[in-house]
Amino acid sequence: MKTIIKNSDLQDNTITIFRYKVEELEQRIISEHELIKKDVAVALGKDLGAMTPPKPEPESQSDIYSGTISGAYNTMATKVRKELQSEIEAIHLIADKEEANRQIDDLDNVLELKQTEARLKKRELDDCDTTLLKKERRYARTRWFLIGIILIDLFISGAAFQSAGYSLIISYLIGFALGIGIFFLSENIRFIIEKGRTKLQKWLVATLVFTGLYIIFYVLGIFRSISFEGNEAFTRAVGPGYFAALNMFFTITTSLVSYFNGLTKEERLIIDHYRIVKEELSLLEQEIQKLKLEIQIIRKRQASSEIARKQIQLYSKDIYQLVQRLYEESLKTFYSTNVICRSDGKTPKFFKNEIPLLNSLENLLNQ
Repeated sequence: MKTIIKNSDLQDNTITIFRYKVEELEQRIISEHELIKKDVAVALGKDLGAMTPPKPEPESQSDIYSGTISGAYNTMATKVRKELQSEIEAIHLIADKEEANRQIDDLDNVLELKQTEARLKKRELDDCDTTLLKKERRYARTRWFLIGIILIDLFISGAAFQSAGYSLIISYLIGFALGIGIFFLSENIRFIIEKGRTKLQKWLVATLVFTGLYIIFYVLGIFRSISFEGNEAFTRAVGPGYFAALNMFFTITTSLVSYFNGLTKEERLIIDHYRIVKEELSLLEQEIQKLKLEIQIIRKRQASSEIARKQIQLYSKDIYQLVQRLYEESLKTFYSTNVICRSDGKTPKFFKNEIPLLNSLENLLNQ
């Protein structure tokens, strides 16, 4: 079973490092080593030492007797190499790095385009006229005055409709709708009048609008005055014209306030353009930050992957060195057992030679 032991946590500015370990493989190597040492190395040393004359010969310069020992460990090393497949990790390292570089290059190209767009938008935003924002903020405060007028009209209209026999809720809903209508009309009266192309057309538009409003308010005044029928003195003093004039007063007042304090169509277009550019710049900056974060994540992931694969390669080399050390241990056990069991008390010359690397590990351990 392959186990991965985590050595550090992945944080914003750190790389996660893993220690690769295959406990089952290590245990199996040690178990096989003990069997080889006992059944092969010790047994071979005893058998050769008990021969007459003892083997190996004292003058032997090369080892031609311990092939079964090296063969056993070469087989072990081959199995280990096949199971770990560490050579594949080098291929994966290259492939992962190439894929990460390709992704980063693609994101870098997009990032460069977005940064260019952001610079152009920033320049466009700097060129926008922001002085109108103060005028807009001042007019926003003026709107509270208009809202106050609308509330007055709301209460007057609501009370009149309630006197006419309507319920409280219906009365004030009608009054509220009337007040909202006056408010939006006053807000946009300038633009309605500007539909006329010439001065005469504009005067005609204004006259038609206010005449139409007066007729509507007069009709509503008739409806309101119904509530005062029976009070002859009040009816003579307060008729539909009174209510119409009252509504016209509110409408003209709010319209004049809006006309002299509100923004013109051109000014609104300038502010709208400023806000659109500002919003587009904000979105571009968010995209830029997102792209930078994606690039950072890919770099960290690639770095973590590279470290993890190198850990596997290093672990594999440690295992190969372990097999080599165990082989040397078994070979020295063979030497010592042979010397103990020899009847001539001599030590073959090649016992003093340096123990070579296993054939299956020679290239791997020399890398």
